This record gives sequence, structure tokens and C-alpha cells, in this order.
Amino acid sequence: MFVCLLTYHRDIDRDGPLFAAHKAFVQENVDAHRFLFSGPRVGAAGGVIVARGTDPDAARALFDGDPFVVDGTATYELVQFTAGLADPALNLEVPA
Repeated sequence: MFVCLLTYHRDIDRDGPLFAAHKAFVQENVDAHRFLFSGPRVGAAGGVIVARGTDPDAARALFDGDPFVVDGTATYELVQFTAGLADPALNLEVPA
């Protein structure tokens, strides 16, 4: 699993085409079951995405394709972790 912490380096126009492209990128990956959660950071200019995966190179390649990153509007920090516990209601496969 990965946590991606996006940091915005300029203001985001939530009605503009760049935000629409970012939102489509996130939705595509949610639909493909690669992203579990996403949303804006509280108290900071940026966002958070929780993603499935085990390959850090593949995760970096995926997040490098985020329109915010491609445009230079945002950079990200990628944190890999092993999920040990999860709420059963989420129906996530967690290694025993």
C-alpha cells in the first residue's frame, strides 16, 4: 500500500481544466481499484491518495502521470506501508 501526499505549489482553480484532468485521473484509478481513498489535505495546500500496490517504481510511474505533477502544480511524497489491520467493512485483503 502507498500513501501519496501531494503538495500544491500554486493556487488550484477547482473550475479549471487542470483540476478536471486531475479529478479524471483520480477517478480512473479509483474505478480500476488502484486508489482506495483520495481527498484534500486539511490545513495544507495539497491532497492525499491511498493506493494499492507493492512496487514503488510502478507507484512512482503512476503518480508521475497525475496532471498536477506533469504540469508542475504539485509534487508528491510517496510512503509505502504494509497494511496490518483494516476495518472489515472495507472488504480489503490484508495479509494475515
